[in-house]
Amino acid sequence: MIETPDVSVIIPTFREWDILPKCLQALQNQAFPQEKLEVLIINNDPTSVVPNSLKLPNNMTLFDQPKPGSYASRNLGIDRAKGKILAFTDSDCIPDSNWLANGVKYFEKGADLVGGRVTFFKEADGEELAFLYERQFSFNQKRNIEVNNQSITANLFVKKEVFDKVGSFPEGLLSGGDFEWTKKASKSGFKLVYGEDVIISHPARKSTASLKKKKKRTSGGMYIKFFRDFSFLKKVSYALFLLRPPVTIFFIRKYSIIQRVRLFFLRWQLEWIGVQELFKLSFTGKSAERV
Repeated sequence: MIETPDVSVIIPTFREWDILPKCLQALQNQAFPQEKLEVLIINNDPTSVVPNSLKLPNNMTLFDQPKPGSYASRNLGIDRAKGKILAFTDSDCIPDSNWLANGVKYFEKGADLVGGRVTFFKEADGEELAFLYERQFSFNQKRNIEVNNQSITANLFVKKEVFDKVGSFPEGLLSGGDFEWTKKASKSGFKLVYGEDVIISHPARKSTASLKKKKKRTSGGMYIKFFRDFSFLKKVSYALFLLRPPVTIFFIRKYSIIQRVRLFFLRWQLEWIGVQELFKLSFTGKSAERV
């Protein structure tokens, strides 16, 4: 392990040994000095067998986090990290070769946090509709940051001292903890900026079925975060708000009319699935899913 890295990259992983190597290879190919970089891989299932094929360079270390949840994994990485700047991504992401070099530059301009751009690619066996949906509706980092003062951890840089003052990620949430934490940091006076040239490539989910699973998981996070505390009338009112037909999809001219119709019904169906999950969690004793 290098002694005084400038940047620590923290990557939580959960039974993803087959896709993790692509992320690690991209980090080895960075236009950023490897001697100024450490990579902390946090295995969130210590019972899973690490494949013998996983060979780590000297500046990469694997840690086990038995406590469930990606935020618990990231918090362990924060505790172990030695860098002045912490960079977060996910094990299925592929950083651009200039990801680190470009991300670090924003700190020289006064940033305390940097959220970068996320692009999507379709894997060979992926469904076209799932890819179109992800590309259109998932991870709009520019809007997240410039409008809502929040960012996802799939592409986030933070000065380590910010965690010293704001605290760690909320471990009780299944999803949305990154939004909650970055918004808290912004409200605390730390400067969050958008990095258009700080690019991560993210695989689109392969199927509409996987989008439905994701919707259940994120609805579970929504339930834990605020929905469970709503009164019955407020639950109903919020559900009706979510279930508005997404007619604005028909104004997205870059898609054919058939693609727009398919996107319309998929997005509407996903909202129905999400609302059903919220009410099941509220009234049937169902537990939130980790998918």
